[in-house]
Amino acid sequence: MRKGLNKMKQVLEKIIYFGLTVGIFIVLWRIMGELWDAFVPWNYKTDLLGIFVVTPIIIVVSFILSSLCFKVIRDSK
Repeated sequence: MRKGLNKMKQVLEKIIYFGLTVGIFIVLWRIMGELWDAFVPWNYKTDLLGIFVVTPIIIVVSFILSSLCFKVIRDSK
């Protein structure tokens, strides 16, 4: 019985981790969008740069920040 609860806890942690990661990604995406519109001229080359270079960086940063948040929460227990 305890094994099932432990497994359910792990699944719930992964769902919360993914939700936190998506939330962080959305915040970073909006910040990047505002900065991009303010400082980068609009043309297809800069849009491709944003899609193929900046977006993967934002995805990686959101996973790193989410992992750090989880580590801080676990260490504070």
